[in-house]
Amino acid sequence: MPRRTPVEKAAARNRVIAERNTVITRYTRGDSLKAIARTYDVHAPWLAVRLTRWGVPVRTHAHATSHTHVHRDGDTGAVTGIHCPDPARCGRIDAPAAGTRF
Repeated sequence: MPRRTPVEKAAARNRVIAERNTVITRYTRGDSLKAIARTYDVHAPWLAVRLTRWGVPVRTHAHATSHTHVHRDGDTGAVTGIHCPDPARCGRIDAPAAGTRF
């Protein structure tokens, strides 16, 4: 499958912006971010940032918040850090040794 050109990507994003009210209505009525992004042929993270800029609270995944704490940038909504209070559930059994990098 060929990659989209920058012009095609910009056109898809402009369509979302032009249909702002429809996008917001769909999201607030319960449509998933991913489903809306597929409809408009944009990436879900870009759409999440756009919704945040428009003042729409973005929902988090149930599985992501069931045992982790997701920290987001207040302006952009981008994930800035994830903290898991239960390392066994996150796959990290032991604390890293001093000087170890991930």
